[in-house]
Amino acid sequence: MATTFHPFPLLPWELRALIWEHTVEPRTVNVHAKKYRLDDNKSEDPAEGPVYVRLVSATPVPAVLHACHEARDMGLYQKGLSEVEVVPEGGESRYLWVNFDIDTIDFGEDDLFNYQLAADSVKRLRCKRPRTRGPDVTALNNFQNLIEAHIDCVNEDGLDEWYSIFEPWNISCDRRNIHLIQSENNNCTITFQALEEEIERRQQLELEEFLAEHGDAEPVSVSEMFAGLDLSAMMPMLQQIGESLQNMEDDDNH
Repeated sequence: MATTFHPFPLLPWELRALIWEHTVEPRTVNVHAKKYRLDDNKSEDPAEGPVYVRLVSATPVPAVLHACHEARDMGLYQKGLSEVEVVPEGGESRYLWVNFDIDTIDFGEDDLFNYQLAADSVKRLRCKRPRTRGPDVTALNNFQNLIEAHIDCVNEDGLDEWYSIFEPWNISCDRRNIHLIQSENNNCTITFQALEEEIERRQQLELEEFLAEHGDAEPVSVSEMFAGLDLSAMMPMLQQIGESLQNMEDDDNH
């Protein structure tokens, strides 16, 4: 079977451009920011000296870019993520061919802070977090143009812990497009908005159960609430807390 369409260059430009555009499909582009030191590091301690960063990816260059100059000049893909690299003096930064409108950048377990200089370009990302940390959400907020995020939540406390971490933050990405995945639980996936709704439903159910059980209980006075507590013994600690809060307030005013 013939694999070359020889009359292709004779087609009208508009038709050729349309064909090139139809070769573009969404991809998952995996990346890794590999840190290293030079072998000729002259520092007495090998653990010291400049640290460089090399951008590594196992994702092949899109096949259409190997076709001809015309395909490469179409602007179907951009040279991206070179901002991540830290190269020795005289070195040249690498880049990846990416279509940021449709490609998903898979950062794996890399720290997202490693990519903050290139964050504005990324619109779709995927990452895997071995444990939940507040800084993960802080780093995610660097991606101001994010449209979609897929986060593999690997932690013992499940999605409830992710809710407690995400909830206070105003994430730039639409929460309906933040997909939380539990790969260790049959790839169970839920959007952050759906998780919020589920947590609120549980809280409402717990409140209703509490009211059903204690709704007829007599009001408890303040003295009864603190009965049995040695308040005099607690005063020094309460005074210390009060002084600390006052010092923090004074520092803010200055």
